Amino acid sequence: MRTALVALRMGFGLALVGPAPLAGQQAVSVVRMGFGLALVGPAPLAGQQAVSVAIEGFNGFPWGVSRTEIEAAFGEPDQADRMDNGVLVLAFRDSLLSREAVTLYALLEGRGLVKGQHMVRIDLEAGDCEGQYRVYRDYVTLRYPLIKPVESYEFPFSVDFCTAIADRTGGWATQWKDPSTGAVVTVVVEEGTDVVKLVYESGAFLEWLDPPPSAEEDSD
Repeated sequence: MRTALVALRMGFGLALVGPAPLAGQQAVSVVRMGFGLALVGPAPLAGQQAVSVAIEGFNGFPWGVSRTEIEAAFGEPDQADRMDNGVLVLAFRDSLLSREAVTLYALLEGRGLVKGQHMVRIDLEAGDCEGQYRVYRDYVTLRYPLIKPVESYEFPFSVDFCTAIADRTGGWATQWKDPSTGAVVTVVVEEGTDVVKLVYESGAFLEWLDPPPSAEEDSD
């Protein structure tokens, strides 16, 4: 599992350099990815999480919490690394909807938690990758029912989705943007991978990535 954690952490680190685009789109600034064999439908998820009208944090933590608070809840992380851009990433072995997962917390100096991510494998051998993806999409939909998502998917209709992502010819992404906080949640599986990513990004993180122009720049 250590090797898997390293590989997943590295992928998350790359994602920190900018917001994840919707599948099939090259430049989208605000639009944003199971180990189990049998995945249930969305109905049983309703009682598993509280409904929220705003994206105010990740995995039960509000934006801005410290490393100390996260470790008080979960103990020492399986890995902790500071990226070249200064972001501290904490990685934990975890589970999501009864499936093994890796959960990552990204913290900025002086701002605390600004981004989080769950990573869960799709079982390509089991088939019905569309259904497996929808389980995680519906999990977020039920959490934020008042935020209308934007969805983008692309794969040849001549093949099933499992084959398309394995052959690097298909991907799927759904994104929710909270107008009140600027935070974004993206559920995405990218072509060539067997991992669903549930990416939570705070408004502070997105502003740090792409700060607004200064008054001097506006006047030029």
